[in-house]
Amino acid sequence: MNKTISIGIIGGTGSMGRWFKDFFSAGGHRVLISGRTTDITYTDVAKECDVVILSVPLNAAISISKDIGSLLRYEQLLMDMCSLKEEIVKSMIGSTKAEVLGTHPLFGPFTDSIKGQNIILCPGRGERWLKWIENEYTSRGAVVYEMEPLTHDRHMAVVQGLTHFITICMARTLQKMNMDSDTVLSCSTPVFKINYNLIGRLFAQDLDLYKSLISKNKHFKEILEVFVSVMDESKFALLSDQDDNTTLFMENIREFFKDSCKDSLKESNKIINALYS
Repeated sequence: MNKTISIGIIGGTGSMGRWFKDFFSAGGHRVLISGRTTDITYTDVAKECDVVILSVPLNAAISISKDIGSLLRYEQLLMDMCSLKEEIVKSMIGSTKAEVLGTHPLFGPFTDSIKGQNIILCPGRGERWLKWIENEYTSRGAVVYEMEPLTHDRHMAVVQGLTHFITICMARTLQKMNMDSDTVLSCSTPVFKINYNLIGRLFAQDLDLYKSLISKNKHFKEILEVFVSVMDESKFALLSDQDDNTTLFMENIREFFKDSCKDSLKESNKIINALYS
């Protein structure tokens, strides 16, 4: 395969689109971007580029994949960067004869380097471009995993959906208690300060994105039901004044995480120390 590839990013004027424009350009490739403010349209990108990337919200990605699918040739690649994979991969496969690949970079546009970052690849059709993109990522230090779209989305219901749901609920709790930043930070621990910063991080960004990561994942309701039942279980175990039962409850959880506890302690210490360095 020729080293210099023409890559078109639909949604290339957005934050992630710009990030990957710089990434692929630094790799020596020719990159075209299409967005709401560009003269280049997404049909231009589909006709001119070897690789066509959808870097837009899920609903837009599905719609555009149907619009441009018939324009793509067998030897091209159509890939996306959406946070959910089942619907978009199915849409891309059904709309085109080109090779198809679902991808999910598990980092945001404020990341300095791809080194050490996780990227999920969900193969749709073909292997030629799959091997190429995997090499593009791993050769620059990314950690790449292949995964079925269904498996990916179930994982994201926890990794993204539940995580952001808890952050939103924490923020709402502080709001209802009228705990302003000066008050709450004056008596915060390092761990609480990290959590407080994560609240600010979420609400400083695109709220529609976080809303969709929760509401658009069809597996989240199942995860939430488990979480609510765990809250009830934990409430009983931790507030029942039965010390032996509480200890058994906590030890049972620790047993599940025993292989990673020490590593997690070291990693979290690095984060805490970085707050004050």
